[in-house]
Amino acid sequence: MSALLARLIDDAALFPPEPVPPGRVREEGVPLDEALPTYRRVARHPAAGRFLCPASRFAGLRARLVPEDLLDLGLVADSGIEDLSATLDAAWSEPRVRVSSLRIPLPGDADQARAAAVTIARLPSDAPAHIEVRPSPGWRDALDRVAAARDRGAPLGAAFRTSGAVEGLAAFISACADRDLPFVLAGGRDGPGPLNALLAAAVAGVGAGDVRDALSRTDPGDVITDLLTLGEDEAEGARRLLSAYGTPEIEAALSALRPMSITG
Repeated sequence: MSALLARLIDDAALFPPEPVPPGRVREEGVPLDEALPTYRRVARHPAAGRFLCPASRFAGLRARLVPEDLLDLGLVADSGIEDLSATLDAAWSEPRVRVSSLRIPLPGDADQARAAAVTIARLPSDAPAHIEVRPSPGWRDALDRVAAARDRGAPLGAAFRTSGAVEGLAAFISACADRDLPFVLAGGRDGPGPLNALLAAAVAGVGAGDVRDALSRTDPGDVITDLLTLGEDEAEGARRLLSAYGTPEIEAALSALRPMSITG
């Protein structure tokens, strides 16, 4: 089980738990002075992954680092890819963080395929990145573009938010499985949790079973039972697809994994 859950949970405390509706001002997530100590407490947990930081908040994060820090950082282009390069240069020059992933949300009001093409063309070279598609026209074509770039050697994957209708999330996971495209998920207060997402990835990876049903399970015990019965190939396939699950409440998410008997 340790391999199945290793570094599964990303800390997304700096983000609002849900996407911002049109016309509303974006709110920040948990204050840095609260989020950073929490991540330090859990960083050694076998299932703890990256600390996700909006590019717009990196300067504030950097000012709060201590000499002992070595953060596994996921940098998110919250203000657009245009402003990412300068922040990325600053992060790469900071020895107390290690940038292991970029996350690039596509504009929700844009044709997703066209936005993906533009984004891929403007990405920093050799930077591992996940491109977050929205449930808007062109999203499947956007995944095609990401998958094609990955086939050409670009270190790319996809990303999606778990909020909204479960049918949309199930369709996204199935579409990624069809393209052998790894993805990350951004979880919120509602919607399927990481164990449901992991089971859905396993179901989608083998092409047998109902992805929507796996996401809709409400009994954690049933989900854990099914995960514990996964064969080695099924477990490896699930993690090849689901790279990470970001949550604004990482301590609660890690506690929920305890029945899976994670060992270091």
